[in-house]
Parts: sequence; structure tokens; C-alpha cells
Amino acid sequence: MTSMNTDTEVLASEAANFDRIAGELNGVKTHVDAVAGQLATHMKTPEAGMAAQAALTRFDEAMTQQLKELADISANIQTAGVQYAAGDADSASSLSSQMQL
Repeated sequence: MTSMNTDTEVLASEAANFDRIAGELNGVKTHVDAVAGQLATHMKTPEAGMAAQAALTRFDEAMTQQLKELADISANIQTAGVQYAAGDADSASSLSSQMQL
């Protein structure tokens, strides 16, 4: 039977990548929000301004959901790393105890 080897450092690194991506997306969201604040004043008709604001609201909702998903993925990867490390330590301790080392 083959065993599964888990590199907890790689898991932590990958979780950090998801955090980095979320940080970059958060920067984009901040920029879009700033542009959105100025956009309404530059529209030729009130309807165009309302349509643009509605589109930006949908963008904001989608971006918020995406950021939540990235945070959840990162948290799950980090939790998995901790659980695998704890499982490995428990198994090693149990084996050592059984072998009376």
C-alpha cells in the first residue's frame, strides 16, 4: 500500500498565493470603486449614470463573492496543512510508543 506524503510548507505557500491573489483583486476593486464614484458625474444622461452604477453594483457584488471564495480556499488549505501535520505527528508518536522507543 502506498502512503500519502504531505508537504505542509507547500500547502502554506499555496495558501499564501491565494491570499496574494485576493490582495491584488482587492486593489483592483478599490480602483474600480474610485472610478465609479467619478463616473456618474460624467454621464450625459441620468439614465446612463444609473445604468453604469447598476453595472458597477453587479461588479462589486461579484468581486465581493470572489474575494470570499479566495479567503475560504486559503483558510481550507491552511487548515488542511495543520491537520496533516498533526496527523503525521500523532502517527509518529503512536508508532514510537508501540515500538517502545
